[in-house]
Amino acid sequence: MANETVNSIIPFIMIIMPLLAGIAIFLTSVVGRQKSFTSYEGLQAKDAETSLEPDQSAPLRNAILLVATLVPFILALYLYPIISRGAVVVGRLDVLPPLGLTFTVDVLGLYMALVFSFFGLVIVIYSIGYMQQDLFPSRFFGFLMLVFSGSLGVVLAGDLFSLFLFFEFMSIMYFVLVVHDGTAEAVAAGVKFLFMTIIAGISLFLAVVIIFRETGSLALDTPGLVSNVSTLTMLAFIGFVIAFGTKAAMFPLHFWMPDAYSLAPLPAATISSSIMLKTGAYGLIRVFYNIYGVEFWQTVSWDQVLMGLAAFTILFGSILAIAQDDLIRRLAYSGIAQLGYIILGIAILTPNALIGAGYHVASHAFMKGCMLLCAGAFVQGTGNRSIRKMKGIGYRFPVSMLAFAIASVTAVGIPPFNIFITKWHLSLGALEIDQPVLVFVLLISSLLNAAYYLPIVYYAFWGNTDTQAGEPALYKGFSRDKIKEAPALMLVPIIILAVGCFVFTLSLHNLPLELVQSVAALLHGGM
Repeated sequence: MANETVNSIIPFIMIIMPLLAGIAIFLTSVVGRQKSFTSYEGLQAKDAETSLEPDQSAPLRNAILLVATLVPFILALYLYPIISRGAVVVGRLDVLPPLGLTFTVDVLGLYMALVFSFFGLVIVIYSIGYMQQDLFPSRFFGFLMLVFSGSLGVVLAGDLFSLFLFFEFMSIMYFVLVVHDGTAEAVAAGVKFLFMTIIAGISLFLAVVIIFRETGSLALDTPGLVSNVSTLTMLAFIGFVIAFGTKAAMFPLHFWMPDAYSLAPLPAATISSSIMLKTGAYGLIRVFYNIYGVEFWQTVSWDQVLMGLAAFTILFGSILAIAQDDLIRRLAYSGIAQLGYIILGIAILTPNALIGAGYHVASHAFMKGCMLLCAGAFVQGTGNRSIRKMKGIGYRFPVSMLAFAIASVTAVGIPPFNIFITKWHLSLGALEIDQPVLVFVLLISSLLNAAYYLPIVYYAFWGNTDTQAGEPALYKGFSRDKIKEAPALMLVPIIILAVGCFVFTLSLHNLPLELVQSVAALLHGGM
């Protein structure tokens, strides 16, 4: 438990900075492009080319974006020594009576805030390069900042009421990013996402009300808020699983994700994979350890259901990923499987498993974030999303494809790459509860990861670069003499994430691992 409580407005500043940035971007767009909020009918490509005007607000907008993502990261780093000594940073706003808004930064909240703010900064830098030719950049960046603000609000919330408000805000703002391109398919994907968001919101609201009714508190600063087993507490657990399981794309609540990823702009898919999906995992950690507590799970078997769903999600997502020819959809189904690792680690309820789950929050963000950014470079540079038409693409994008290769090996779980540490601790946790079948699931998942990622890398560098029968001429000549890498604003974030896939395991101090070990020690009472 914490030794001291430090009152501070820093958590509030971390959340409000991107929120104000989003509003400021909307305001600056008035003097830039005047078309930011036109209808979702879209424009024909020919008309779009002739209607683009110089975006005079771009320099100011870019400065706002960088400040709004850099400041939360710096503040999270500033809080690190304070939290490391066992303190908890608390802030409160006396608004929305009678409950108000409470912000708390403990070691789990700090870890999530560091991950979110770091990836928010990297994704914004990439997006500045990626969205240069977009018709409505101010709308995209404005809502991107609102999603980022809501995500930070979720992991820095000090009670369930505050968490609920930011969870809903984040989800609704992301809907606009899904439908950003304005095509009929994008709108359909957005409606599907919004439908699932409504279900998740209602479920979470029901769970929060039940917990308040049963305990008289919504605090997240003590373990084991619920002590009695009843029908209502079981209904609350189901509500939490539906709400956070939907956000974490757990089977059978996953079906919004492939369409949303493949039809939203790639930076939007990346912020969802690296940040927004992790709010679902974070919520489940709080539910299992702060709302119900370790001792509670010794009296019931509800966690076994989630464990089974997580194991099935891992295999289900991996098998469907193999069947996808669209690169983005393959990454989306792979993401479903990868989030299953985190849910499995939470449900196993041992310190080692929790370390594996927590570490996978960062390791998956590096791996899948790198892949999605690389995919954005490939799609923007060639117009192609078909995996079977990517033979020889490594000669055109050598650095990006090398980064994709590093991320692919990371996904398989080979040392010294990050996900090896994830699977090692998950396997230890599974054996601690006498469930060797879960280790077998992890091994099968590794083989499936190799089956749907490594062939992409192989054919990118060693595939036939001649035009294949029936392929458009566009794909002719991914040859050695036609290197055309992504611009620097896109390439540098790709390299950073690729290096992040292994740099922590090779350093003397693995900061993410040390933080999640502290989280496990705290939530398991010192282990």
